[in-house]
Amino acid sequence: MKNPKFRSCTLPALIVSSILISSSCSLQYDTVIHAENFIPEFEFTSAQFTRYEKYRKAFRLEAEKLEQYKSDGEAFAETVSFYTWDSDKLDTEGGCHYLSINTRDSIYSLFSDILIKNYSQNLEVKAQNLRWNGNTEQLTSGIGETVYIRHNGLSLEGSGFSASGISRSYTFDYDVEGVYDDSDDSTEGDSQGGKR
Repeated sequence: MKNPKFRSCTLPALIVSSILISSSCSLQYDTVIHAENFIPEFEFTSAQFTRYEKYRKAFRLEAEKLEQYKSDGEAFAETVSFYTWDSDKLDTEGGCHYLSINTRDSIYSLFSDILIKNYSQNLEVKAQNLRWNGNTEQLTSGIGETVYIRHNGLSLEGSGFSASGISRSYTFDYDVEGVYDDSDDSTEGDSQGGKR
């Protein structure tokens, strides 16, 4: 003997569930997906790239993994170290966990455990998200991102950070605090080490 209550309950439930399933499965067959947008043209492991200017080493990038995409010329790197030289002298070194490179616009976005040391200015920068514009030589953070600076005995942290490679100056727009130590801090970097 069939249960009429069970039958009347399952019929509306089947109708509602079939409407939900049919409305959530709307496939767009006319959308063209280009594989080169999602699959890298090249993938390098343990990559090292060095750029020379006027027969001198100017820049080096090392990455555990680097992917180059054909469609937009972008590249993405993982576990990155980078170095710059000025007249055969190491001027800057740094690293981050992830790096996004837009070669067309010379925009470099750094993410996670960023550490940058500039020896000519005795400057150290630590952050989680930074953006370098190669055309304007500007290093900036997001408004809410905290950046830590050590510069000639001054230790600062704040948000809304920007630095200019041309004027060799930096500013914070929001929430700045810090301390100044007038003792010699030349050995301070060796004892702290820093994370990269």
